[in-house]
Amino acid sequence: MITMPFHHIVNLWEEAKERAISINQPVLISYTQKVEQLNPLHFFQSSENYYPGQRFFWSNPTKSHVMVGAGITKEFTALGDENRFHHIENQWKRLMEQAVRNEESKEVGPIIYGGFSFDPNKEKTKLWSNFADALFILPTIMLTNINDSTYVTINYLSDCKESHLHELMNIKEELLSGSSIKHARTPSVLKCLEMDPLDWKDSINTVTSRISNGAMDKVVLARELRVLFHDVINVGAVLENLLEEQSNSYLFTVERGADCFLGATPEQLVKKDGREVQSMCLAGSIARGSTPKEDEAFGESLLSDNKNIHEHELVVQMIKSSLQKVCRDVCTPREPNLYKMKHIQHLHTPVTAKIQEEISLADLVKLLHPTPALGGYPKEISMETIREVEKLDRGWYAGPLGWMDWQNDGEFIVAIRSGLLQGNEASLFAGCGIVGDSDPESEYKETQIKFRPMLSALGGIQK
Repeated sequence: MITMPFHHIVNLWEEAKERAISINQPVLISYTQKVEQLNPLHFFQSSENYYPGQRFFWSNPTKSHVMVGAGITKEFTALGDENRFHHIENQWKRLMEQAVRNEESKEVGPIIYGGFSFDPNKEKTKLWSNFADALFILPTIMLTNINDSTYVTINYLSDCKESHLHELMNIKEELLSGSSIKHARTPSVLKCLEMDPLDWKDSINTVTSRISNGAMDKVVLARELRVLFHDVINVGAVLENLLEEQSNSYLFTVERGADCFLGATPEQLVKKDGREVQSMCLAGSIARGSTPKEDEAFGESLLSDNKNIHEHELVVQMIKSSLQKVCRDVCTPREPNLYKMKHIQHLHTPVTAKIQEEISLADLVKLLHPTPALGGYPKEISMETIREVEKLDRGWYAGPLGWMDWQNDGEFIVAIRSGLLQGNEASLFAGCGIVGDSDPESEYKETQIKFRPMLSALGGIQK
């Protein structure tokens, strides 16, 4: 193990205290050091001993970029309005303008991690009371695995005490040692409760009628499944199952006290790396086959299904036209391909582009959210329809979730295939794109497939 020299930490702290006096407010100190390789899941599990209810986990589908955060050095929130994306970004920029960092922290950290609710204008329920419409966390300790290298970042403020720094270093050493790992299994399922399935099917008939009358082209309707367990759900065990079963998905976890929102989503919203931009179109789905031959037949059926192709094309056109407003060289392949996951396969079209001018990550998130894959088309009328006919409070489900670094780069995903864990209960969410010829029973069966990744990770179905 590589130990952080404590005098380096203190030197940065002393520099930050002087700067804090000159601007009359606390200054962030961020110290990053390369360390020996460490299993991110073990780091996540161990950190519960020191920061219960204050952890996050993120990994991309290739696992070339994995981040685990523990503790809260600073929290960023914003009101639920159309400016929430930029409010968070601006708060983060202001903090980083005065921050003190070592050289390695300029390459790897620090970052803030969090998300936005799907629709801040939707009537709220108590279900999501711990998750604001815009909420990001600067973690106290963060582990980053990137391109086969591992780094640990410590974030603290200039107004902390030296005794706190000593304590922080001791916690960091314990976490890097890999000791105190809690191995646990998911508790057994008591029962599953479908929330208003008949009403949900009726809402599809309402929407298809409006689409047929020309009010809109597509609306996405979601529903909730409540799962009750015999004991409190262990977040680490669920995450471990997701890592094993959903290896080609983005994995995400956000703890807020006793609540935890987590999932395994295939859908990237946007990634910004300098002037390079990536996005994807993911809409239209079918089950996986039980044999290779059946799976191939299902995939071919999806690629030739008019309803799904129409639904997918709406997403492609919206994302392309949105990015063309602020980017050049917006490129997509002519035909979609298949994105295969364990329980489901989707029509998938990747998108690449280059930013034309000084467009920020918040600009891109605001521009693209919600895509027709989770909202509908056109955007305004579909959102109004969802507010009217959808009974559940989506909260962070289907919202943008991700991270921003100090260089205004980062990545956001669409938080689907997800669940909200609360003690011995889990609320799972799944939605379907409704077009003019949608059949309520078929859409209902599609949501059952989309519940499977989280149900399996929770131990509710056979793996």
